[in-house]
Amino acid sequence: MGAALPNDGVSLWRDAVGKGCAPRKRLSVSQWADTYRVLSPKASSIPGPWRTDRVPYLREIMDQLSATSPVQRVVMMTSTQVAKTEAGLNWVGYAMHQMPSPMLVVTPTLQVRKRWTQQRLDPMLRESPALAKLYGAANTRNSGKTQEIKDFPGGGMLVLGGANSAASLASMPIRFALCDEVDRFKWELSGEGDPLGLIEQRLKAFPRRKLFLVSTPTVAGASRIQEEFEASDQRRYHMPCPHCSEPLIFTWEGLKWDRPKQRVWFVCPHNGCVIEEHSKRQMLASGFWRADRPGSAVRGYHLNALYAPPGLGLSWWEIVDDWYKCKDDPVKLKRFVNTQLGEVWEDRSRDLDAKRLSQRGEPFKLRQVPPGCLLLTAGIDTQDDRLELVLLGHGPGERVWLLDYVVFPGDIAGSEPWDALTEYLNKPLVNSHGCEMRIEAAAMDSGGHFTHDVYSYARSEPSPRFMAIKGSKTANKPILNPRPKHVDVSKNGRTLRKGVKLWEVGTDTAKHLIMNRLHHDGQLAESRRYFHFSEGLELNFYEQLIAEVFDPEKNRWVKRRSRRNEVLDCVVYGLAAAQHPELRAHALTPAEWARRARLLEPDNQSAGIAGKTAEKGEDSSWQM
Repeated sequence: MGAALPNDGVSLWRDAVGKGCAPRKRLSVSQWADTYRVLSPKASSIPGPWRTDRVPYLREIMDQLSATSPVQRVVMMTSTQVAKTEAGLNWVGYAMHQMPSPMLVVTPTLQVRKRWTQQRLDPMLRESPALAKLYGAANTRNSGKTQEIKDFPGGGMLVLGGANSAASLASMPIRFALCDEVDRFKWELSGEGDPLGLIEQRLKAFPRRKLFLVSTPTVAGASRIQEEFEASDQRRYHMPCPHCSEPLIFTWEGLKWDRPKQRVWFVCPHNGCVIEEHSKRQMLASGFWRADRPGSAVRGYHLNALYAPPGLGLSWWEIVDDWYKCKDDPVKLKRFVNTQLGEVWEDRSRDLDAKRLSQRGEPFKLRQVPPGCLLLTAGIDTQDDRLELVLLGHGPGERVWLLDYVVFPGDIAGSEPWDALTEYLNKPLVNSHGCEMRIEAAAMDSGGHFTHDVYSYARSEPSPRFMAIKGSKTANKPILNPRPKHVDVSKNGRTLRKGVKLWEVGTDTAKHLIMNRLHHDGQLAESRRYFHFSEGLELNFYEQLIAEVFDPEKNRWVKRRSRRNEVLDCVVYGLAAAQHPELRAHALTPAEWARRARLLEPDNQSAGIAGKTAEKGEDSSWQM
């Protein structure tokens, strides 16, 4: 045996052994973030050490994701600007550092995954020393897979997936999963089912699993996060009124303002107390979460932008100002409701009636160009025995005139309907000044049975800016993708001269816009409406225009029973044609519209300016 340790040596040895064997102090996610998280200047307006007391409403949410919490499913339905993504990142960092386990982070697409990794995750790993040390130790093992997998000591592995890729969601079991912006997830992957279902299957191998679902909501009935929140205990953040101490929540209805003075305040629903925005910091610090449906095993949290701490989001006045900019445009108002209020948008397509719509016909004849109509486009649909066309006019404020509806009958395999279409597209119209106007862009569907017939016709360049188009199968795409795909290429991949360009159209986005604006127009005076109809259009036109309704369960537009929908499709295509990169009618400024108007007056047209501009595209200001 070796020599005995002196008494003081024995004491030091015992202390060292005791410290080494002592259980590691369990931190909550918020405690971990306050201790270890550092915000990068590339990802935060307030770089430096994380402080949960800046956003106190996140404390409980994050702590339900901690190892000590028995909660397995946490739902967060919120507006933007309330640091919901940072809460998820804090949980990711906590799991890597404190509880090394297989973890999955899922974004809506693989493309979004790349941005999320570069702009959110990687800055956190670099700037937070505790994570930088872990990441540095495992970096050599990542070997080029940093977009998909990040390994960490202790058995930790972070897998990064996209909800549009079944392959990125399959394979090994996982213990923790963060699903960011779930309302942008697809409802079904081809042959694989619901991506959220795939994720839940991978979690089942771990009894102490956790799933964190985060999103801004979208359309009522088609919103995943709304569905998840309604199945939860539905918690809302209550704060004491600074005057009467009664607990309250911030709601849009409680906000009041004096616009000329740019003053905004909140009215206490209990005693009518006037609450100024500078009281918000104190109120947030004293707040607490209260469940509307206590007893549910799922924790659900709802927040809107009114809660955003001073300096970290829009002020109340900025939110009110944003509302004024959106209130008369259903598309913009939907964005406001989703991103500022954190609430779902109620779709109104089912409320539209063809007979009531037909009563909106205005006193101008078919193919007559009313005042204010400054640009013409056409949308064309193909059927087995005919071509169908709707002629649209466009003007300032995204106003649209429905000027004509034409059917060109005949065998599509023959030349008759195509020749008639070409003649129509190149026949000028006369505006209210007696000046000629020509169709400046036309879009034709290339789907269905006649793809190559449409390609062949487009290749012949029958009229200015003739576009072969195809509807996107992905939701929430822009009405027109400004970068067409070249489908006529040689064997070595080179683009053929005068080859066909295929333009992608966000049909569901356009249909939401059309239906929302038609519904909104019913509340407006004729002069303020978005859509203006010729009195010559028959009831059948209106029946076809509203032939589809949005099915929340399928998350897509479906035809009403026994209805044709060619008119609706043609209007969608005509709107897409107006967004051609050389026209961009949806983005023209008032000054650019005014220039168009001047070019369509008799003096200028007699000089040939308007005709040359429209036909040859020589004046770039005309085509902004």
